[in-house]
Amino acid sequence: MNSMHPVSLFKKVLPQESWGRSVRNVAVGDRYEQRDVPVSFWVVERISQVQMSQFPLVRLSRVGYPDITKTVSLSALSEENEYRFTV
Repeated sequence: MNSMHPVSLFKKVLPQESWGRSVRNVAVGDRYEQRDVPVSFWVVERISQVQMSQFPLVRLSRVGYPDITKTVSLSALSEENEYRFTV
C-alpha cells in the first residue's frame, strides 16, 4: 500500500498558483514594528526556505535586545496585519 504524507495530499488537492507570493519583498536588515506593541521593533536576521512550506520562515531579532528572537512566516510580514514595515 502506498501512503502519502498529509501535506503532500493537501498540496495536490488545492491550487498553488498564489501560494508563496508576497506583496512586498522582505530582505535581511528590514525593520518591522509589531502592531499590538507599538514600541516593539524587529529586524530581519535570516530568511529560510523550509521544505514542507510554500512560505519561507523569517527570523527576527528585537531592536535593542538581540537575545530576544522569534520566527514567523513570510506571509505574516507581507500581509501587514501583525507587523508593519518601518524605515
